Amino acid sequence: MSDSLADLDTLVLKCRAERSRDYISESIQCYKAGAYRSAIVNVWIAVVFDLVDKIRDLALANDATAQRINNRYETYIDQINEGNDQGVKNALDFERTIISTCGTELGFFDHQQMRDLQRLREDRHQCAHPSFQSAGIPHRPNAELARLHLRNAVEHVLSQPPIQGRAAIAELLTTIASEYFPRDHHQASIALLQTPLANPSDALVRGLVDALIFGFANNESPVFAKTQVGAVLSVLLDSHRAVAEARISQQLSALVRQVGDLGLPSVARLIATAPEITGLIDEAARVRLNEFLRVGPEGDVLPALAVGRHPSFANAAYLRIQGLSIDRLATAIQEHGLGTLVKPQALQLLSESRNWHATNEIIEKLVIPLFDSLGRDDVERIIRMPRETGADLPGSNMYSRFVSQVDRSGVIPRLELDRLLIENHGEYIVENLQRAREAAE
Repeated sequence: MSDSLADLDTLVLKCRAERSRDYISESIQCYKAGAYRSAIVNVWIAVVFDLVDKIRDLALANDATAQRINNRYETYIDQINEGNDQGVKNALDFERTIISTCGTELGFFDHQQMRDLQRLREDRHQCAHPSFQSAGIPHRPNAELARLHLRNAVEHVLSQPPIQGRAAIAELLTTIASEYFPRDHHQASIALLQTPLANPSDALVRGLVDALIFGFANNESPVFAKTQVGAVLSVLLDSHRAVAEARISQQLSALVRQVGDLGLPSVARLIATAPEITGLIDEAARVRLNEFLRVGPEGDVLPALAVGRHPSFANAAYLRIQGLSIDRLATAIQEHGLGTLVKPQALQLLSESRNWHATNEIIEKLVIPLFDSLGRDDVERIIRMPRETGADLPGSNMYSRFVSQVDRSGVIPRLELDRLLIENHGEYIVENLQRAREAAE
């Protein structure tokens, strides 16, 4: 019991507003004293005051919906101050509907949060209105119910910043849509630290996912075709996976299935920018995306081939890569960062080269740009090609340049490199290497 009480005390620290902390502290004192009816009544008071303050803050920030709601509330208060009984009725009705107002019009809450808070309102009425009960039988809430309402009030309302829902999503979309918003996952996570995503509600995370995914394919959205959307979705997966993963899977799958043929290349590029989300789409969406990789226009497919890093699309991507020209493969490496996917085809083409012209072109456009991703096994495979596959490498200027780069990199010790070259028709290259080494010394 003492652990539970200590846990409740920490809820006070989560409240953003001083007035909210005061009411929740009072509720917790009532709870500790066993006055559970009073605890629930005070929780409801804290929620209502906090929501009114949030509405006022958004109104001051020029949110049109919040201004309309706040003006209505201020009118009721003026009526009460003037002694107008209608103002009291209006204010009571405002309080009765404040949860649904903030949920539906301002987007503060999702469906489950609204149900939790509506239950708080109902239980508050049971606690505060004797006329709701049978004669002589007062409502007696138990400790578990009071503790549940305390926690829900803090988590759903009192700990949240005054900008949530639609206003927060609009602010985030503007931030993300900037040409200067980072495309890199780590930098994007830093850029989002000072936004409403620093402490979002589950409803905000879900709403932002929807806005990003469907906005990416909507030319009226500020994030239309913005590649940084993928980075933000990856950040959401890292920071709020419990909420974001299912939502991204659902909405991204729906988008892949429903978008028109003209919009599919753009959606495929979005998926390709974020490897973390590639595996989240459902089977029907995967079938369509695989078919796009297989038969889509080459210029549209090329930027989306990165999805081939996921096993579900690896075969379709590899088959498409096999049909690309050397120039297209070079574009895939240099402009789209597809080196690891293109490497098997580049080495295969080199192994099949039968003249110096083809060898020079393949090494210059494909192998040299891939050099940093070549391991020792890859290098040894290339050097053995003249003997094992009949590739016409010895005598090629670019082959000599490649071997020199291997020598400088130290990926293979010099004695082993020399022996390997001699065994594979590269004696003259060894002589050139030795002269170059002597000159360097």
